[in-house]
Amino acid sequence: MLSTAKRLGVIAGAGVLPGLVAEAARNQGYEVCVFGIIGACDQNLRTDSKFHLLRVSQVLKALKRYKCKDVVIIGGVTRPNLFSFVPDLQTMKFLARAALKAQRSGIGDDAVLRILLGVFEEHGVTIHEAREFLTDIIAPSGVLSKSKPSKMNEADIKTGRVVTEAIGRLDIGQCCVVCRGQVLAIEGPEGTDEMLGRVANLPHSLRGSVNKRAGVLVKLPKPGQDRRIDMPTIGLSTVENASFAGLAGIAFAREETQLVDIDACIKRANELGVFLIGLES
Repeated sequence: MLSTAKRLGVIAGAGVLPGLVAEAARNQGYEVCVFGIIGACDQNLRTDSKFHLLRVSQVLKALKRYKCKDVVIIGGVTRPNLFSFVPDLQTMKFLARAALKAQRSGIGDDAVLRILLGVFEEHGVTIHEAREFLTDIIAPSGVLSKSKPSKMNEADIKTGRVVTEAIGRLDIGQCCVVCRGQVLAIEGPEGTDEMLGRVANLPHSLRGSVNKRAGVLVKLPKPGQDRRIDMPTIGLSTVENASFAGLAGIAFAREETQLVDIDACIKRANELGVFLIGLES
């Protein structure tokens, strides 16, 4: 539950979602403070303050100054080099925990964010899911587009689920591309769009084409992933990049994927002849 003060802090990364969350919260009667992550947030987004996400003391001071005990962290962020900035006291605490985790079992994006959220919570900050405010971005189940997956596509989706769950358990990425039973790419720190760019540069003998589509992008949350942060997100750029790579469609987890501007995504998928399907858990 949100505090009775009805004040919400939005820590904004890249993309349109931070602005949409802020607008939705204001429409629900919340006083909203927007904090932009330097090097990530949209330059056109109106912000009350900006900071580097991993200058933890600076972040906590800003939240305290604006009296934000309830926070949504939303939008894309490129994973930074943990040692590329001058640490403050809270950052040193965060780095110590990250180093210990890395020594024990390695460390991926989800682990970094979990540790960071733990530091916030120790200072009385409650982190909320974006879907508490934006209910219309959660992907529904079933085929959403005019185009439907073929039997070959369904086989590729099945393989893609196995692969994506495997890399998710290793905290590597959230998606992969499978074409005619062959895994063409898995997502790393570069993100989904860059991965699709790599697929688009492969020879047509390995992938589909705009005129003869083949292959599927499968995007799922990591097993055990904290749903308050870094939920799988699909938008217009994902649909268009999948099409450019010659893929037949995109498969994603129903109710656990953020589908930004659903109507626009479905319309564009229909124009391009790409299918969209929400998978059961």
